[in-house]
Amino acid sequence: MQQLFENWRKYLKEMISSEDLKAFDKKYEDSKNVDELASKLIKLGWDREAVEHHKNESPPYAEIRNVILNLDKYSSPKTAETISAEKIYLDPDSTKDREKKYQDYKLGKINKYFRDTDKDPDKIDFNEVPPITLVQQSDGKLEVADGAHRVFLAKKDNASLPAWIIKLKYFKIKIKIKGR
Repeated sequence: MQQLFENWRKYLKEMISSEDLKAFDKKYEDSKNVDELASKLIKLGWDREAVEHHKNESPPYAEIRNVILNLDKYSSPKTAETISAEKIYLDPDSTKDREKKYQDYKLGKINKYFRDTDKDPDKIDFNEVPPITLVQQSDGKLEVADGAHRVFLAKKDNASLPAWIIKLKYFKIKIKIKGR
């Protein structure tokens, strides 16, 4: 039973095909669909700022597609809260990729560290960055859905940063035992 909870993300990745993701992106090329989803998320109790943030991504909702495609399995993120970067799990591959990009920036191999701004990553005020989006797993582990670059930098600085937290809903499995 515990293994089921620990492997939920692997299960979700296997459950969502690349065709599902392509269909998702195609559907949300239409601004009417983007607005309808935003309205639905707000009605479900999602923080309006979180919805607007993900709605305005390119493509819309790109970083939380797995959540949207499995919406019934998650609770709505509320107002952003400040989280210490040390409490956030950033997988080793993401950490390695971010470190390489950071070093490439420092060595002048690339002009900017962030996709959308040329801001110096060493001069980030973590109180001023847009909130990251985290998924809280059933074991309490906070995993990055959106904001890996900011988390990486906050970890380097032992900083805290604002985050919306989407919690995996806990579910119960009833097991019938013969004779009971």
